[in-house]
Amino acid sequence: MKVEIQLVNEKGCAIPTKQRAAMPRFRGVLHVCEARVQSLGRIVTTAELCSGTDKSSQPLVPALLDADVMFLRDQQMRIRGVELVNGIQYGQTWDVRVLPC
Repeated sequence: MKVEIQLVNEKGCAIPTKQRAAMPRFRGVLHVCEARVQSLGRIVTTAELCSGTDKSSQPLVPALLDADVMFLRDQQMRIRGVELVNGIQYGQTWDVRVLPC
């Protein structure tokens, strides 16, 4: 599904609402699935935002691992998980808005 996301955290710390409003939003295709993550040694639920639907699509932001959908209502949702950046895990939340097809 095509979505627009707004990152809520930076390196695990909440971004103030006023500052977040001025930050860029990312548009792409949302994929939520299960995948084996070798660095964790287990299967996790992942959320990825990719640039397109074909095989050459690229991730736009780090994937969320152990992703949980916190709510889904009126074409909006919030997904929370952990992003892995340079081998370090940070808590991250995405505010997601579903875009028309």
